[in-house]
Amino acid sequence: MSIPCYVSGKGMHAGQTTWAFKTTVMQTLATTGLGYDTRYHYYRQQFPDMPVDDFARMVCDPIEYYDKDWPAWRALHKTKFNNEDQLTTTFFLERDRRFQDEARVAIYGFDEAGFGSGVNAMRFIAADKPILGFLNPTIEHSRLNIHNVIQLEMEYPELVTLQRYTDMTEIPARIATWLRAL
Repeated sequence: MSIPCYVSGKGMHAGQTTWAFKTTVMQTLATTGLGYDTRYHYYRQQFPDMPVDDFARMVCDPIEYYDKDWPAWRALHKTKFNNEDQLTTTFFLERDRRFQDEARVAIYGFDEAGFGSGVNAMRFIAADKPILGFLNPTIEHSRLNIHNVIQLEMEYPELVTLQRYTDMTEIPARIATWLRAL
């Protein structure tokens, strides 16, 4: 059975660490057949012929950068909002809620995570959906309060599993083990 997953980490200002994490997770889900990323699954319909690696990297970015419905939606709704930020947020939130609602679990890369990752993690906790989080202790986390991430695991041990890793090659087996145990 293929489990719908929400793959997350830093969004708009993600760097190589998050891109590598998300693409590793998406490839793991696709090759094992244990699950699929709900965002990846949805947008694959819009980009069926894009090479897999390019596509996986693209869906790591904010959806308004590539969603083919965004320009028409924006034109149709722009007079309903006070500013561009509200317009963009409404579009993104509508889509992202769909991805989160479809997902049975979340898989997070916390290495570059920010406020948005925390908000979304709490949404999964509130919905009683398990989270598998990854954190590399060898990376300098100057912009991340690691203790907040650890706090999630301590306060919600039945929902949050935090895995420490030092190399991306460790991630596929840990995801497979976790998904099989659900």
